[in-house]
Amino acid sequence: MKQFEHEVLNFDISTDKKYAGMQQTLREWGEVGFEVISVVPASLGFDVVNVFFKREIVEQAAGTGEAAR
Repeated sequence: MKQFEHEVLNFDISTDKKYAGMQQTLREWGEVGFEVISVVPASLGFDVVNVFFKREIVEQAAGTGEAAR
């Protein structure tokens, strides 16, 4: 059965610079295998969002008992 690890990041996107920072972070997390599964406003003005990620845990060769990261 597939197993996943999950993470949640909070981003302030109230300025173009902060929005660009969020985009860079999303690229970096994507490069290591995380997938965005949801984005939810965390403030009434929609200038702060929570981003939910998941990444499949792939087990290494039999006998090691450790998950690859």
